[in-house]
Amino acid sequence: MKSDNLRNFTVRFLESALRRVESTAKPFYGGRLSTGEAIRRLAEERLDEIESKEAGERNRDALLRILSDWRAGRPLPIADLRLIADGANAAYQRCRADVVSRDLLIADVSAFREAVGIAARAKSGKGNELDTRYYLGNFSTSRGKIEAKSLAESVDKWIALLPDLTTPQQAEFASRNLLSFMRDEDCPDDTQLDRALRPYMSGLLQLAIRAHWYAERRPLLGPEDESQGSRVTHLGPFQHGRITLKPLVRDHVLALSLQLPDEHSVVTANNFVEVEDLVGVTRLALDGHDIRGEVFQWSKQLDEPRRFTLTTERGWWLLEAADVESVGQCLDSLFREPSVAALAERSRYIYGCI
Repeated sequence: MKSDNLRNFTVRFLESALRRVESTAKPFYGGRLSTGEAIRRLAEERLDEIESKEAGERNRDALLRILSDWRAGRPLPIADLRLIADGANAAYQRCRADVVSRDLLIADVSAFREAVGIAARAKSGKGNELDTRYYLGNFSTSRGKIEAKSLAESVDKWIALLPDLTTPQQAEFASRNLLSFMRDEDCPDDTQLDRALRPYMSGLLQLAIRAHWYAERRPLLGPEDESQGSRVTHLGPFQHGRITLKPLVRDHVLALSLQLPDEHSVVTANNFVEVEDLVGVTRLALDGHDIRGEVFQWSKQLDEPRRFTLTTERGWWLLEAADVESVGQCLDSLFREPSVAALAERSRYIYGCI
């Protein structure tokens, strides 16, 4: 692998600029970073933005073409596989939630394991083995050093130790391996590599498409891509306890509003990404977790009777535990509707997932 070591670099900043980093950039990245790390990420993302500014639409077109080729069973060349690996890593870098999908991360690192196997077989007996130190360094675990006889075995053991509540930071480091492999290693057989990665391509594409959403704040498909007029599916409202959910289902659109016990309080989720976020954090809250998503956050209050705070950038609401359960029941009822379940599945390849 080509060396790309970290290097210290000293630069002076105006105090006002550093205050902006503290007040704006660090919360954007989750608030857990040092000021220096936040500045590094800002610089890297600005470079990416400059390099891709004129190619923004081309990136969308490339994703649409790759999606079409994948669905048709056509092999993907190494350039397309690199773009997907880059998108997966970019999605984790830009994620603002506390947790990400364990299954999608496993798809990424499993694809890396298969790619390593191909490279190892190609280099066997040629005295040109993979340098595994960088890759192993990206597989951190709180349970100590992983002892394994091969890099592929290390991946399997790392997956076995991966917690259910997986963080974006874990995912960002682990997903660097597939990206670095695609960028820096010699891949002698594109067709063989495509065949090996195909079982994991669904998850990788969802991550790459979510990176497109983060960059553009637009779905991969829009109204201009609809072959016919807008089709509205009339559902609901769904009511459980003191909570009423009113959905909007139309073509590629899934949105909803929640009427809370106070008749003047309404919480909205305006697209699939926000709806998915609300579903995810509500399920985790009902399991007893204080959790923050991309948009919504549930926090337990230390009082009796047990209450929860639902927080968004637009406001916050204090709800009884029974009302939180009713929110979860309304969301479950919505997704049991066949039309909504089908739209959610399609939306994974329009808005992506993480």
